[in-house]
Amino acid sequence: MHKILVTIHVWSSALFTIVAIILCLYALKGVMFKNEYKKSHVYLEYIFIALLYMGFILGVVLYFFVDPSEDLRKLPVEELIKKQNSQFWAIEHFSVMLFALLIAQIGRFFTSKAITSKDKFKYALFYYGAATSITFISLGFYLYYKYM
Repeated sequence: MHKILVTIHVWSSALFTIVAIILCLYALKGVMFKNEYKKSHVYLEYIFIALLYMGFILGVVLYFFVDPSEDLRKLPVEELIKKQNSQFWAIEHFSVMLFALLIAQIGRFFTSKAITSKDKFKYALFYYGAATSITFISLGFYLYYKYM
């Protein structure tokens, strides 16, 4: 069960990365070229936020409710230290992802209430760009803890 959930989490995170980059590029293009804010942009926002929620919920389930079935008594000391570092990262990642979700939800509120397309694109670029940046920074910390 743990391996399946991890695989789903990784694939949904990869899909989130693709959608986040596309959304930020559309927002940047909309601000620069004064494009019209269309329904497709709204759907992309919904997909962005849905994938953020999916990743967050899967992460919570993986960390708090699913046992990876490792017998810690049999692990050498070096592996236990790595395990402790990854435990710290998991809590840090949880709080950072919660913050990214909050920023994305605020961005969704502002883009839905904005009147002009230019304002909608500016809000989308700022809030979704910030949520994406926070997510990528958290990923950077994960790679640092995992490989250093």
